[in-house]
Amino acid sequence: MLIINGTAELMHDNKEFTKGTRHEFNMFSKEMPFEQQITQIEEYLVTRGWDNIEVISNGVLNNKEDITHDVLLQAYQKAQNEGFAVTVNNQPLV
Repeated sequence: MLIINGTAELMHDNKEFTKGTRHEFNMFSKEMPFEQQITQIEEYLVTRGWDNIEVISNGVLNNKEDITHDVLLQAYQKAQNEGFAVTVNNQPLV
């Protein structure tokens, strides 16, 4: 499973976040390698209202038992079923 960490800017207000704020995200992609997934990753985030995406790091997660955070584990499992999943940090970057 590919794991991507980065930041993105919200392009419109929603119930949880304010337009124009930048948040850190973690994303899982069932497909690899990263270089072949860039377009799909961008499309996935843009359709959810995020743009100006900056990828900070990416890597391969071989064992889900390495995930110790419940929300990230849920995202991993969702990506197993749907191909992609993303978590966004509630606190905007300053």
